[in-house]
Amino acid sequence: MDRWIAEFERHLEERRYAAATRRAYGEELERFAGFARSRLGRPPVVPGDITPDLITTFAAARSLDRVDPRRRIQARTLARSLAAVRGFLRFLERRGQPVGEARSAFPRVSLPETLPVFVAETALNALLDRAAAAAGTDDARACRAVAAAECLYGAGLRVSELAGLTRGRIDEKRQLVRVLGKGSRERVVPLGARAVAALRRYWSARGGEPGPDQPAIFGRGAGPATSRTLERDIRGLLSGLGPNAASHPHALRHSFASHLLERGADLRAVQELLGHRHLQTTQIYTHVTRRRLKAAYERAHPRA
Repeated sequence: MDRWIAEFERHLEERRYAAATRRAYGEELERFAGFARSRLGRPPVVPGDITPDLITTFAAARSLDRVDPRRRIQARTLARSLAAVRGFLRFLERRGQPVGEARSAFPRVSLPETLPVFVAETALNALLDRAAAAAGTDDARACRAVAAAECLYGAGLRVSELAGLTRGRIDEKRQLVRVLGKGSRERVVPLGARAVAALRRYWSARGGEPGPDQPAIFGRGAGPATSRTLERDIRGLLSGLGPNAASHPHALRHSFASHLLERGADLRAVQELLGHRHLQTTQIYTHVTRRRLKAAYERAHPRA
């Protein structure tokens, strides 16, 4: 099985899957191979040992794993684990290995319905205005936090995408940014005037805009700022919303999508702006919008 797992990982790399995804798939498949080895008492053979019984017992054993002595793994963790094994079996089947019966044995995992957490438009705009005024023109770290937040909210970027941005990918005149997203997929999205102005203030505070020797738009000392550094800065900024408000940087991306849809943006356009591979991923934001519209209706309509 180890040879097939190695071929599957090469296949994922050829398909330009993100490094984190490939690493997660590899860890889950190593866990599956180890389980099969301990159950059979020998290295598993493909396809003979890939049976429905092996799949169902692995799923049951995985569901009993614990994060700590008091907590089992979450349903989403179990679903991701089984998805990795299911993808591996699909790969085997395409390579001519008869594992279709085992693929049909995967149990269905019930996932809790969760909605993206976002920040109200008025509160978020007021916070960014206050933070920009408080940062001044010489506090590089405060200016960096404001610029990062404006870019995440203004263009719907992920923190990892923001950390990897270079000066050459920003077109200030046309207010566009070329983003390298998950799976090395590239997209061009608008970057608002407020975000461009915030970047200009940050570059001025740190002593000049990025040059050929250091092209990253966000710096930390002599090197580029990491995702962890930007996340820490933005968490500190969002803490100004209060103790019960969303403080994770991804809430800005959720706010970007939710506010666009509330203002009547086309769902397909939002999908392109966010860089989602599937429309189903973007559709979760329509549930947020419907929930808010229903709440407004029940508050205001006399027959609600």
